[in-house]
Amino acid sequence: MLNFLRILVYNAQIDPRIYELEKEIEFYKIILFGTVLVLVILFLIIILQRVALKRMKNGDSVETEAGADDDRKPHADTSKKEPVSAAVKSPSKNNAAVKPRDLPDPGLIFKYSLAKEGVEDKLITIGQNEGSIKTFSTEIINDHLSIFIRIVSNQREKDIYDLPGKISEEYQLDLRRDGKVLIYYPGLEGYKPMGSRERIYIKAEPDETGEPTFPAIEAKQPIRFRVGDRLNQDDKFVNGFFEFHLFTQDYEAKTKAGIPKVEKNFMLRLYKIYPGYDISGVTEEGLYPMMDPYSTAG
Repeated sequence: MLNFLRILVYNAQIDPRIYELEKEIEFYKIILFGTVLVLVILFLIIILQRVALKRMKNGDSVETEAGADDDRKPHADTSKKEPVSAAVKSPSKNNAAVKPRDLPDPGLIFKYSLAKEGVEDKLITIGQNEGSIKTFSTEIINDHLSIFIRIVSNQREKDIYDLPGKISEEYQLDLRRDGKVLIYYPGLEGYKPMGSRERIYIKAEPDETGEPTFPAIEAKQPIRFRVGDRLNQDDKFVNGFFEFHLFTQDYEAKTKAGIPKVEKNFMLRLYKIYPGYDISGVTEEGLYPMMDPYSTAG
């Protein structure tokens, strides 16, 4: 009983401000403990994220190395699988692989026109993976054959009173080769090796230079080109060739002054691929060799 009375007296003597201070201290202890707990949780989250990112990077590097190993493997099963499209995977930065269905087929006709006012020339190139016509063939190089067409008698700017009743454009064709080419002009008996540069004219009268001149090049009697890699002693391609036919197509138009005008479209037909693409032998550069040719090129 005496102890109880002592406690009552002691408590009665405590300043109320001390009691409030003790409550605030307890409150701050709780806040400090909660803050430490939050920091510990955040630290654990950061550690776990770093571990996860490290695992992802390691996984990507493993996949990259596996892909490189696949690239180094020989293409033993290319007869069963088509080459991967350039949009998905390109074995080389310069040569884009194409699927066999995207390779050019015999019968394709490429049309070139100089009909627009102000257009005086046109360049056509046959190449491996560059140019107007891309073959994606190991037998062809870039700029293998170039055909530069230029209007040489453009009467669009002449005085209206000096013009005939109908204007006919005249053209000069400069042929240049960087690879092997056989050429067959209309009227000749067969193919001959093409020089590094040759020139022909498309006009009614023979040119004074004596260069081959044709009023037009008919589809039934075209200028024929055979392009390939190596020629044997009989001037036949060893591993095969592409044959193109060049001919013109007349069409009538009118000048701004209303004068009738005859211009020409230049048509280039892929006539033959001999003996054909070997789609099972695609190279790492995405190029296709020829099949084994017969004893003589047709």
